[in-house]
Amino acid sequence: MYSKKEAANRAVVVGNGMAGKLAARVLSEFFDEVIVIEKDKNQKDAFARKGAPQGKQGHVLLKSGEEILEELFPGLLKELSQKGATLSDFAGDLTWSHHGSHKVRFESKVSISQQSRPLLEWSIQKRLETLPNIVFRYSCKVQNLLYRNNEVDRVVIEEQNGNVTEISADLIIDASGAAALHTKWLKDSGFRMPAKTEIKVDLFYASMVYRKLSSKTRDWHSLLSYPAPPLLNRGGTISPLEENHMLVTLIGYGEKNVPTDRDSFLQYSKTLDEPDFFEAIKAGLLRSETVQVYRFPSMRRFHFERQNNAPSGLLVIGDAFCRVDPVFAQGMSLAAMEAKALRTLLSKGLSKKDLTKKFHRKVSRIVDMPWLIALTEDFRFSTTRGYKPAGLPFLQWFVKKVSLACSHDEKVYAQFIRVLHLKSHPVSLAKPSLLARIFRPTIVKPRR
Repeated sequence: MYSKKEAANRAVVVGNGMAGKLAARVLSEFFDEVIVIEKDKNQKDAFARKGAPQGKQGHVLLKSGEEILEELFPGLLKELSQKGATLSDFAGDLTWSHHGSHKVRFESKVSISQQSRPLLEWSIQKRLETLPNIVFRYSCKVQNLLYRNNEVDRVVIEEQNGNVTEISADLIIDASGAAALHTKWLKDSGFRMPAKTEIKVDLFYASMVYRKLSSKTRDWHSLLSYPAPPLLNRGGTISPLEENHMLVTLIGYGEKNVPTDRDSFLQYSKTLDEPDFFEAIKAGLLRSETVQVYRFPSMRRFHFERQNNAPSGLLVIGDAFCRVDPVFAQGMSLAAMEAKALRTLLSKGLSKKDLTKKFHRKVSRIVDMPWLIALTEDFRFSTTRGYKPAGLPFLQWFVKKVSLACSHDEKVYAQFIRVLHLKSHPVSLAKPSLLARIFRPTIVKPRR
C-alpha cells in the first residue's frame, strides 16, 4: 500500500554520511523542508555507523574541508577541542617518512583538528538536529526514484515496519556513498548509465586503539610511514583521538598477509619503512584486542558531466560520485567542497535542468586533481590496475623530486602542504622560484 506526502519546496537527501549531512545543511538554506533518508538506526552517541565501517579507521580533515565546516557550523572546531580533539601543526607535529626520507619539521601555521570520524559526524549531526526544517527518516531503504517528463520528482522508500511511502521532492541528492544507489535507479528506469572509470588498488586498513603508547619520549603528535614502492607496499599511521587515546593504523596495497590479532599487528609494524613505528607501540596499552579491518578495492568515479540526457533533479555527491584512495584523506574535504559548490549554484536560482548539469560538471572539476594525485602514487604499486593517464611517468618522477625536496626545504614543503590540503593547484609547484629549490643539488641525510 502506497501513501503519498505532498509538500512544496522539498529536498530529499539519500544517505546521512558526511556528504549527506553537509548537503542537508546547505539545502536547509533554500528549501522549506529537507528530508534525510538513512538506512541505519538513529545513533544515540558518537560511534561508527553500521553503514560506514570505515569510520573505525583513521580520518583526517584537510584544511580546505575544515574551513568549509567552520563556515557551515560556526564554532565547530572549538567544540571539537572541548570534546578532546587535538590541534596539530601539519609540519611541526607530524613525523612523515616518504620516499626514503623524512619531511622537514617546522611551524607551518597549517593546523588541523585531529579526532575520530564518529566524534566529528556526531558533532555535526547534533548541529543539524537544531535546524527546524531538516527531518531525519531512519531505518528506511530507498526502493526507487520516480520520474515525470525526464525529471526526478519522487522517491519511494520502505520503512522499518514494511510500509512503502512515496515522497515528492523538488530535488533529490544521492549521498549513498560506496553503494552508489543511482546506478540501480537509473538502470531500473531505463536511463543510460554514466561512464565509469575504475582503478583497482586492493588496499586494506587494519586499526587498533591504544590507551597509551610505549613509554619512549615522543616529539610528535602523529607518525606517518608511507609505503616505499615498488619495494615496499606497506605503511601505517599513528594519530591522536579524543580521551588521549591513539589510533594505530596499518595499510597495505595488494597485500596477502593482513594483521588480524595483536601479535600479527606488531609483526607487521616491524616491516614498515619507519623504525620508530614499532618502537612506539611495542609496549603500548591497548583499549581493545580487536583489530578493525577495512578493505578498499578500487578508486571509482562516474562521469555524469559527460551525460547529455541524464534526468534533471538528481544530484550525485560524495563517494557516490567519486571514491578516491582514502590514504590521501581527501574524501571528507571533497564532500565539503562539493557542498559549497551546491550552495553557490543554488543561490543563482537556476532551472532544475541547468542546476543538474552545472553541479555535476563542477563536482567533476573538483575531483579531477585529487583523483590525479591519488592515482599518480597508486600506480607506483605493481598490483594497481586500470587506465593510466598520459604523462604518468613524468608526474611520478616530478612528485618524487618534490617529496625529496620537502625533506630539507621548508618553502617547498609549505607549498606541497597547500596542494595536499586542496588549497592550491598542483601546478603551483612548477613556479620558477620553487623549481629552482626542487632541483637544487642536495645530499639526503641517511635514515636514523
